[in-house]
Amino acid sequence: MCGIVGFHNLDGSPVEQASGRYLASMCRSITHRGPDEDGSVLIGPVALGMTRLSIIDLKTGQQPIYNEDSSICIVFNGEIYNFEELRRDLLQKGHRFRTKSDTETIVHLYEEHGIDCLQYLEGMFAFAIWDKNKDRLFIARDRMGEKPLHWAIFDNVLIFGSELKTIFEHPAARRSPNMEALRQYLALEYVPAPNTLFENIYKLLPAHYMVIENGQVNIASYWSPSQKVEDYGSEEEVKERMRELLDRSIELRLISDVPLGVFLSGGIDSSTIAALATKHVQNDLKTFSIGFADKSFDESDHARVVAEHLGTSHRVMQFQPDIAFSTLSELWEVIDEPIADASIVPTFLLSKMTRESVTVALAGEGGDELFGGYPTYLAHRMAAYWNAVPAPLRQGVLEPLIRALPVSHNNLSFDYKLKRFIASCSHEPVARQLRWMGGLPMDMHGELLEPEVMEASSSMEDEFDLIAHIDTDRLYRNLKKDDVADQIMRLDQLTYLPDDLLVKSDRATMAASLEARLPFLAYPLVEFAQSLPTSLKIRGTNTKYLLRKLAADLLPASIVKRPKKGFGIPVAKWLRADFKHLVDRLLTADYLDRQGIFQIATVERLRDEHLSGRIDRRKELWTLLMFQLWWTKYFDGGLDLGIGLETGSEKRIRDSVQEKMLETTIS
Repeated sequence: MCGIVGFHNLDGSPVEQASGRYLASMCRSITHRGPDEDGSVLIGPVALGMTRLSIIDLKTGQQPIYNEDSSICIVFNGEIYNFEELRRDLLQKGHRFRTKSDTETIVHLYEEHGIDCLQYLEGMFAFAIWDKNKDRLFIARDRMGEKPLHWAIFDNVLIFGSELKTIFEHPAARRSPNMEALRQYLALEYVPAPNTLFENIYKLLPAHYMVIENGQVNIASYWSPSQKVEDYGSEEEVKERMRELLDRSIELRLISDVPLGVFLSGGIDSSTIAALATKHVQNDLKTFSIGFADKSFDESDHARVVAEHLGTSHRVMQFQPDIAFSTLSELWEVIDEPIADASIVPTFLLSKMTRESVTVALAGEGGDELFGGYPTYLAHRMAAYWNAVPAPLRQGVLEPLIRALPVSHNNLSFDYKLKRFIASCSHEPVARQLRWMGGLPMDMHGELLEPEVMEASSSMEDEFDLIAHIDTDRLYRNLKKDDVADQIMRLDQLTYLPDDLLVKSDRATMAASLEARLPFLAYPLVEFAQSLPTSLKIRGTNTKYLLRKLAADLLPASIVKRPKKGFGIPVAKWLRADFKHLVDRLLTADYLDRQGIFQIATVERLRDEHLSGRIDRRKELWTLLMFQLWWTKYFDGGLDLGIGLETGSEKRIRDSVQEKMLETTIS
């Protein structure tokens, strides 16, 4: 596991030796991703660098790595889980290896198959290969988007890196806020690829590669799972096939030359992973979880039940408000783009605790999107019944009664879920899902944002503009027209999973120099899940039907039958108490007026409604607060709170462009 960086002079001119200091700064900015060692090389028009967290081949796996005649060079972030199988095949074909690393396997696989080498790789990765003979830079990202890759072109130089901060270490880079991406962030709580919150800086989409030749940049997709439903036989046979695929995925992800463990929440996904993992480890498996004093958020008792059942060596850390604030402060020193998924905070704390014992942790991301775990999948069915209620009764009687329910700040309380349900029921299913899962809906932006900002993002008209990069035909192709749940699961696999959950997982774990491995995202298992009928994922009111059947063979009944809870923090309560000083600092009239992005009256209304307890505005306020922290870090000199402090180079770039940016983009 590593971080990678680099730049390429698109005019073909050689990179000057003095440019090596830019490469060194880019590497230093992501030392947390690879604290063990770093490496770099300048080759013709290309500069490549990396920082390494040693997992496989600790002694000889240093990067960059070359082929036999040094005409091909790679820097690599990730893990190739089937590398031993690929290595054996390549050795039989006459390739010679200098290391035992998975990284070198990619070099020889590229020699053998060119760009089609991507079809053979099972793993999580972002890599850059320089092919001297073809004068080609080849950059690629894994199928599901587990590992990140950002890129930009400034002054005819292509700059790339694992994190946004790497790009700003190059002197050609410029920063200004992207107002269309701001609208996406406000609505979704994350910025979907290929956009970032910075103009002219992009994320490479999952399952895509870029080829740079003759000064031209070409981007293409190399994989998309089939949408054809397959017949695997009886329900028992389907369950066994799923067990085989998940078990193989876990076994491959346990390959490591360093200690590893499992994040254990007590839910179905992580508990099933832990249960299968125990069958492949010789010593006691280490498991880790977070507990909350607020029992509506706490799952640690369930995690203990699973740990005792499996006989794992289990550790729990209690998450308190003071810990949350210090954790958020530390996290904002690392992350470069706001994400309003508040669970990133306990995930980072969990990662730091886990890193004290192991270097690799398996986690359960992907189980919900692939096998039907979210309550919203059921809610779409209920929406059809709700919309069938006569409008006078629904709008004149029922909805006012629901809105008048007393506010509870517990985790996913009844009133909170019911109010969010009715607020978006009338929308088309895709828009409805984005609104249910998101923060500030599109129809609220006009009263929230200043007119100049709305004008700068005028192309964003409705929820479908939020996901314009997605081929929405894929959501419907080969599906029954009334199979809304499957459409929405596929929507989540293309949006919420890669752009929220996997970003959260990567940033939180790598900030702690911990590698997270996600067994549910093995592409053979993803293709299998895509080929299943919805009835094996959701049956009646039961979510994750098939996965629960599998888990029933491995786990206590109390764990198998418990509903999904979600991993979060008591944001609603903390905004009124422990985090209120941030609200008072960043969401008040003076700051908003100076900033010039948000309409003061609207923000103050949201703030007062929540602080008074009249309306639960946790989603809206947390989304705004996370944006404000990002803004202070990159455009307002940071806060004197240990949050958003800049590096020297960031300050230098900010000082040189802030005045012009504020004039041309905001006002």
